[in-house]
Amino acid sequence: MKEMVQQMAQTGKARPRMRAGGAKRPATGARVQPTAPSETTTPTESSAPKPLAPVAGVQGANAALDQKITAAERRAQRATEAQQFQRNRQRRNILLGILGAVVLLLVAGYFLREQYINQDIGVAVPDEGRGHIADGTVLTFKHYPPSSGTHYPSAQPAGVYRQEVPEGGWVHSLEHGYIAVLVQCTTDCATVYGQLDTLYKSLPNGKYGTVKLVVTPYSKPYTDGDSPLMLMAWDHEQRLDTVNRDTITRFYNKFVDKGPEDIP
Repeated sequence: MKEMVQQMAQTGKARPRMRAGGAKRPATGARVQPTAPSETTTPTESSAPKPLAPVAGVQGANAALDQKITAAERRAQRATEAQQFQRNRQRRNILLGILGAVVLLLVAGYFLREQYINQDIGVAVPDEGRGHIADGTVLTFKHYPPSSGTHYPSAQPAGVYRQEVPEGGWVHSLEHGYIAVLVQCTTDCATVYGQLDTLYKSLPNGKYGTVKLVVTPYSKPYTDGDSPLMLMAWDHEQRLDTVNRDTITRFYNKFVDKGPEDIP
């Protein structure tokens, strides 16, 4: 009996164990060969994973979301452009304001400069009225040479005269905003009149497009002492020893068209 048990034990060691399903279990230390899949074995459709079919609702939701984002971006862009436009307009208005202020300062500075420069130009003379009297009537004035007063009906036209023009003519011209240059010279008068003629041609036109200057000899004595040259405007005068181009031009610019009658 003992021998039979031993024999059976030996027989059990040598006999391999069967695996579930009828397959043999490989012996310990034995190399397992991979088994090639059977050509006839194919996975069934139910066992293979299926891709998810696209859902139309999801695509529509995405498209709607894209449209919302695009509309929001457009609104944001329009808001940004409007803000930029507003900033540009504000900057432009600021620049225009600064430019306007600079122009006003320049203009004001120019007139202040002219007033400062010309403050010593022209001495005021008391006004003697401005009535009319017939041509040829002898005229008398309180101040000589006259810068106002009764005068002839016709004004003296502009020009450089070498023959004396009656007071009644050029005083009427002063009333119209003209300037008169009275000349009392004893020597080298041709040079003096030549300089005045050149100056006359260089003066700017008045507001009516013509030079408003009358140059004439003057023979009567002056109230405050004689002078080679006397510049005359309505109610103003300026003495000169020589033909000073700068002073004559400044006097002209200051008083031209400033007579009591605004007439060419």
